[in-house]
Amino acid sequence: MKRRNILAYALSLTALTAVSTAATAMPRQDVIVVEPLFEYPVAPDDIEGLTPKSEWLLEHFWDALDLKDRQTVDQNALNDAFSVYVAPMRFADADKTDASVTRLIQSISKNPTLTLQFAKAAEEALYGPRAEFWNDDIFLRFVDNMLACKGVRKERKARYERLRTLLGNTRRGSVPPEFDYTTPEGKISHYSPNGVITVIEFGDPDCDDCRHAKLKMDTDIRFSSLVDRGKVNVLFINVDPAEGWQSKLSGYPAKWYVGASDEVGDLYDLRETPSIYVIDREGRVAAKNVDVNTAMQIASAAAEQ
Repeated sequence: MKRRNILAYALSLTALTAVSTAATAMPRQDVIVVEPLFEYPVAPDDIEGLTPKSEWLLEHFWDALDLKDRQTVDQNALNDAFSVYVAPMRFADADKTDASVTRLIQSISKNPTLTLQFAKAAEEALYGPRAEFWNDDIFLRFVDNMLACKGVRKERKARYERLRTLLGNTRRGSVPPEFDYTTPEGKISHYSPNGVITVIEFGDPDCDDCRHAKLKMDTDIRFSSLVDRGKVNVLFINVDPAEGWQSKLSGYPAKWYVGASDEVGDLYDLRETPSIYVIDREGRVAAKNVDVNTAMQIASAAAEQ
C-alpha cells in the first residue's frame, strides 16, 4: 500500500504548513518547488487536542481562497493544498469531515473550472498512487459533483465516469460483480459468492509482489489450514494474461481457484498489483486493495468466528 508517514503532522499540528514551503526553504534537485495558492491556516494555540485542532482546520482551510473565481488555478498548487487539507481528516470526527466536504463542494458546484480541478486534486490525494490515504467515499463526492456539472465538457468526464463505475462496483460493504474466468485447463469458470469467506488476488504470476503474496498465503500455517478445511477460499486471477500463462499457474496450491480474465479490470477497482480483495460470507467487500498480511488477518479472523 502507498502511504506517507503522517507522524510529523500528529506531532506538530499547530505548525501545519505546506510541503512546498519546506521545499522552498531547503531546495534540492529532486524536489519540485510548488508555490502555495494561499497561506495555509494554523490552528489557534488556545485550541487543545488533536481532534479539535483538526476539526478547526477542516472548517477554515479554504477561507483564504476565492472559490467563486472562475479562473484556472495552478493544478500542482491545488493538489498540494488538497493533500494538506485531507490530512486532518485522519483525526477529525466523521461528521465534521462530512460537513467540511459538503461546504467545499457547495462552494464550487457552480464553478465548472474549479469543479474539475478539485476532482483532479481529490484523485491525487485520495485515490492515486501518491495519496496520503485512500478514501473512496470522499473522492467519489468530488467525482459526482464534477459529473453533475453541466459546464464540464463531456470528454473531460469520460475517465471519471469509468472510475465512478469501478468504485461504485466495489465499495466496501457492497456486493461486487460476478465474473467469468478461464482456468489453466481451458474451461470457463464463474466467480460468484458461495457463503465462504474468499480472498481474491488479482495479479500477474510474473510479478514479484504477487509471488510474495502467494508464498505468504501458502506457507502461513493458520491461513493455509483454514483453506484446507474449506473455511476460506482463495482465488487468483491473472488480469493481463500473455501467451503461456497457463503453465505459470501450474505450481499454485491445489485448493486454490486459479485462472485468467482480461475483462475483470473493467469491473473491479484494481489500482495495485497485486490487488487483493476479501469477500465476506454475504458476498460483500470486507476489504479491498489491502496488503496480503491484512487480507489474511481479516479473512482468518472472520472464518474463526
